Amino acid sequence: MDKGLEQMLNLLLESERAGVTALDHLAPQVEQEELRQFLLGEREEEQRNVRGLEELIRDGGGTPSQKTGPFADKVAALDSVRARLRLMSHGQEWVARKVEEALALAPSEGPIRQFLQAMANRHRAEVEWGRAEVIRLLGSDQ
Repeated sequence: MDKGLEQMLNLLLESERAGVTALDHLAPQVEQEELRQFLLGEREEEQRNVRGLEELIRDGGGTPSQKTGPFADKVAALDSVRARLRLMSHGQEWVARKVEEALALAPSEGPIRQFLQAMANRHRAEVEWGRAEVIRLLGSDQ
């Protein structure tokens, strides 16, 4: 595996771990059941991404990072659920951009390309749907 691609996959891996941690702490704080269920679904998707990225890196001859990115601490440091949700949305947008960068480094076909393409599609959809749901469901400050 190309070193640049391995580094990018590890960055995504660390970021997805941070997302899992952030969602573990954020979801229980959300009062609206629909939004909480959405966040728990996001958490499960990010956990699947963690497992998939670890496997891709190993199968490509690389070493999966054991680190968790700093994003979870940034989310936790905010003083309201609304601010945390807003940052989570921005985080999804950041990951979507990084997945696109990883796709530019990935082989033109094969499991890495397939995984990243699916991950990119899910993140794009989650960004749009999540933004709309947060606006719709979060009518009052929490």
